[in-house]
Amino acid sequence: MMTRGEWVEWERLWQSDRASGEHIEALIERTRRARRSLRLLRLLSTVIAVVALAIVAAALRHAGNPFEVTLGVVVGIGIVAVWMMDAANQRHATANVEAPADEYVAMRRVLCVRQVRFAELGWIVTALDLAFLIPWWIGGFKVHGGGFHAMQLLTMWGPLTLMGAFVWWTIRLRRRARAELARLVRSR
Repeated sequence: MMTRGEWVEWERLWQSDRASGEHIEALIERTRRARRSLRLLRLLSTVIAVVALAIVAAALRHAGNPFEVTLGVVVGIGIVAVWMMDAANQRHATANVEAPADEYVAMRRVLCVRQVRFAELGWIVTALDLAFLIPWWIGGFKVHGGGFHAMQLLTMWGPLTLMGAFVWWTIRLRRRARAELARLVRSR
């Protein structure tokens, strides 16, 4: 027969393996934050694609020859195609979230994968924009001249600086996401 002391000891051991209420609340809050981050990444993916398309469309209004027009249209189609693939990947990634017991880890994993894919989307869109804008800028030098006057700053150096800063930020985002993903895999 078991004494009262043994029962209390067993109960303490059994309950020590369970997470405390604050620990569970913290996990729930971090899961909510991960879900909000996923929504933000979806929004940013859309913003990046729309801005890239707007840049190409604005530049197409001033295209100097049929080659630039054709290149702009091809780049625009490429941006839309990459954007659609990214949207499909987003839907597919969140459909694979596992059971509620592992929800936090699953959400963090999905978030990390989305961050990596978001960075790659950013690189592809930037490369497509540059594939169109560089020939467009070269054609513009012939018409408007080179240098650092206001129009050059607005149409060339400003976008180049923004694209460079964006690519640098996505490199850092991808590096952090891959490091967290590696930690999640090791902790399994």
